[in-house]
Amino acid sequence: MIFAARAFERDGYGVAAFGFDLAAEDLSDIAAGSAAEALAGAEYAVLPPLVSRDGENVYAPLSSAKIPLRGLCFGGAAVYGGKCRGIDAEVKNYAAREVFAVRNAVPTAEGAIKIAMEATGSSICGMRACVLGFGRIGAVLSRDLAALGARVDAFARRSEARALARSFGAEAYDFGALGVHIGSYDCIFNTVPERVLGESELKGIKRGAPFIELASAPGGADEELVRALGVKFVPAGGLPGKIMPAAAGKIVYETVKEMMEEETV
Repeated sequence: MIFAARAFERDGYGVAAFGFDLAAEDLSDIAAGSAAEALAGAEYAVLPPLVSRDGENVYAPLSSAKIPLRGLCFGGAAVYGGKCRGIDAEVKNYAAREVFAVRNAVPTAEGAIKIAMEATGSSICGMRACVLGFGRIGAVLSRDLAALGARVDAFARRSEARALARSFGAEAYDFGALGVHIGSYDCIFNTVPERVLGESELKGIKRGAPFIELASAPGGADEELVRALGVKFVPAGGLPGKIMPAAAGKIVYETVKEMMEEETV
């Protein structure tokens, strides 16, 4: 969000930022002393893609104090953010836009590959990789893994998705074939936000092969069960912001700016 704020500033907007007092960056030129000061007279208010974890406060890990959602007064400002409850305003959900998801797929896939190399201590070239799901992230991830020399198996429910996976250089299967193949992989990436691996599949995972969870809750498998069975579980949600904050900020900026421009046409 700091990078997004700077992008709007470079674009000529007057920017007031609040909730970043623990940041390493010097934001004194745009920092506001309170949320009310930041929002005073604002035409636009930009909240994070994950607006809140608890439904009561803004998700602000770089703030030393909580920022209650109910205490925010947006006045006449247009409010942009992710899906949110507990806020007294109409929030335009930029995180739900297809273009936002597509833009996020690239840094997510690149971050996942970085994590896989760290978790396995091995090169991607020659790795046997499993990608669960072939949506936006699964497709980009499969393509990138194959380009780096991995042997990729993609699992997808739709036949057209499996056909696309094969065109990317991957083998492709329905989820029903997981039990047959699960023990052959050096690394497993999940992009499906629902339970696709049960106990029998988890027991079949090769010893030491990491299970990298990229999907949102509830994820592809029960985390407690994964750990109890001795599978190396690697939580990897929200990768763009964690690994490539400049790229993530640019995506927020570009998506919100497009929405602002659409609404003024």
